[in-house]
Amino acid sequence: MPGSLLSAKLYKTEQLSANTLQLSFELEQDESTIFNFIAGQFLQLQFEIDGERYKRSYSIANTPDDFTATGQLQVALSLVSGGVASGLFQKAPPGIELNIAGPFGALTLPETFPGQLILAGTGTGIAPYRSMIPQLQTLTDKGTAVTVVKGFRYREESIYAGDFAQLSNIKYRTCLSREPNVNSANNEYAGHVQDQFDALNLNPEKDVVYLCGNPNMIDDCVALLRDRGLSPRQIKREKYVYSGH
Repeated sequence: MPGSLLSAKLYKTEQLSANTLQLSFELEQDESTIFNFIAGQFLQLQFEIDGERYKRSYSIANTPDDFTATGQLQVALSLVSGGVASGLFQKAPPGIELNIAGPFGALTLPETFPGQLILAGTGTGIAPYRSMIPQLQTLTDKGTAVTVVKGFRYREESIYAGDFAQLSNIKYRTCLSREPNVNSANNEYAGHVQDQFDALNLNPEKDVVYLCGNPNMIDDCVALLRDRGLSPRQIKREKYVYSGH
């Protein structure tokens, strides 16, 4: 049931990059509380520190099929200096318990698109697109043009590149805002995600753009895309508030 509250245990913590952790959780489910999600949705972690309760939302990073097979939910967490969740999960041992609510969100894929599909994300905003990988492959196999535009400050902060590299017929653009030497041979570009739209030959009547990550990036992209004639129904978004980490 959407929004249901389930008990979960931290199974494993992995370092994806210098500033990103991947957390894997195992849920305690029974016949009355079964967690089902659609690729692109997010969950809410609820935990308590020194008697104070906290809630933090993260996109689910693994596929529904992977969750069915392993029983684990994966999320990516950006490490923020002084962040409550960052401090907790940098030190948390496997087995700590907390609650998970969800799934939430509508950043999900239909079965077909009339035009091209652009998936733009910054930092951990790439996570929901990783969950979509099987669907993205199906879409490209059917002829949909898909471009993933990823934004990071430095090359070393890029996450899930290996997962996306397995996909065929998908284009990539990695935007690096502070990297001194970008490698165009690896589809790297200096600057930000919103700098790439002019090169994508957007059709304002047919194309659809997904946005996930930094709120400022999303606001800038929405304004730019609306200026280029895309209607609100062609722009799907999920914001992350980084102060919440």
